[in-house]
Amino acid sequence: MKARVIFVLIGPFFLFGCQTKTSEINESEYRQLMNNIARGWSTQNTDLALSSFDEDAIYMEPPDIQYYRGHEQLRPYFDELTDRHQMIFHQLWFDSETQSGAGEYTFGTGKDTSDVGVVVVELKEGKIKFWREYQRKGPTDFERFLSIEKSWEWHIGNYPAPKDTTR
Repeated sequence: MKARVIFVLIGPFFLFGCQTKTSEINESEYRQLMNNIARGWSTQNTDLALSSFDEDAIYMEPPDIQYYRGHEQLRPYFDELTDRHQMIFHQLWFDSETQSGAGEYTFGTGKDTSDVGVVVVELKEGKIKFWREYQRKGPTDFERFLSIEKSWEWHIGNYPAPKDTTR
């Protein structure tokens, strides 16, 4: 009798604690989520792109370039994309334990230059809750963007000598 009472009292807590969180996603689902954005932006399908975002998601380019909050503000922003725009993810990384990830991308209109960058996302219940992108203008061709055979703005030849040395 005593064991039955204990089970009745703690059983529900044990069963609830053993259930997996249905709101968490795995790496494959993360790739699908991010590729829905790329496909939505590249095909002017705003609803497909928005389906990856939480209703109250924050979308920003820090420190002070872009800021949009929620579907209400994201919809007109995404609606402005034309059939010339294309989004490609080159790499995607995901940490299922923290439900956060990143992606390296090229976004542009297919001309000579595009935005190439990295986005960091945090998920909530399987949707993007927080999107932070960091990007630079550069060649649309990703291999050309990454090429080391070019003129560099900063390199060891023009780097100042350490302050604690004398020349």
